[in-house]
Amino acid sequence: MIMRAKQDGKVVVFELEGYLEFETTLKFQKTCETILSQQPEAQLIFNFEKLKFVGSSGINHFITTLKQILSLKPTPRMIHVSAEFDKIFNAYRTQKYPFSVYENIELALKAFDEPEPKKLKKKKSNPEVELG
Repeated sequence: MIMRAKQDGKVVVFELEGYLEFETTLKFQKTCETILSQQPEAQLIFNFEKLKFVGSSGINHFITTLKQILSLKPTPRMIHVSAEFDKIFNAYRTQKYPFSVYENIELALKAFDEPEPKKLKKKKSNPEVELG
């Protein structure tokens, strides 16, 4: 996998290209950590248009890295996600890890202007009551 980062103001677009494999996901993680340590307030967009899924060898590490990134504010956006990656994101998508997917960069950029969705608070469970 090749990763190119392009910056325009506070927006950083990561263009991912090639094949997702275990070794390349480690480089992906290091690169993301480096950029984020230098610019923690950056608005991140990941472009999946040229990234190919090659099986499960690197997907767990890749998803773990994305989950770490998804905990940032503002939440990163993903664009040009193939059907294969969309299925994977749906399998891992939770309220905590939303995997915000957009058709193109214009929609992703517009989404940064919208308020972040609020997380629902878990309701406290009522103590069990024995009914007679």
